[in-house]
Amino acid sequence: MSLINTTPDGFVDSKYAIIDAEFYEFSHGLLSGTRTVAFGRNTFELFQDRWPLILEKDDEPEWRVRMARTLNDKHKAVYSSTLKTTAWNNSTIVQKVDAEDINSYKQEGKGGLLTLGSLGLVAALTEMKLIDDYYFCIQPLIAGNGDVRLFDKVSLDAVRPLKYVDSHPLKSGVQIIHYQRAN
Repeated sequence: MSLINTTPDGFVDSKYAIIDAEFYEFSHGLLSGTRTVAFGRNTFELFQDRWPLILEKDDEPEWRVRMARTLNDKHKAVYSSTLKTTAWNNSTIVQKVDAEDINSYKQEGKGGLLTLGSLGLVAALTEMKLIDDYYFCIQPLIAGNGDVRLFDKVSLDAVRPLKYVDSHPLKSGVQIIHYQRAN
């Protein structure tokens, strides 16, 4: 599974994402059925620097503390050939994306993987046809510019058809659209 925030014009910069209690509640639903959260190095380092600190604060909203606990307790796999150590609880460094390893989560009933952001990893998994479910969180704004566009570095050998599953509108205007890989 992959959870991706994007604007309608394809920008995936986190500065454009509306992340509120309702979004975290939706994310908790995905995390509850997930054994491992998968990250690329950059996103992992951002999360590692942010989420453990929330558990040390007294003035954080309950929904943020709940997310911090959930992320802390879940197994985390960071896909990186350059990262040497991690400081975050339950984290493992994986040197390369291996289709057999990714598929083992599905076949062995381990609860699967969930990527949060990590666009390089999502691109690699998409190219290898390893993502079964995409959750596109469409932000209610046209960015017009940004650092990264969704799938701007993906060069697919063929179109990857998706099958619409459902959508979940949030009060903030974010539309979470769930698609499954069609083949």
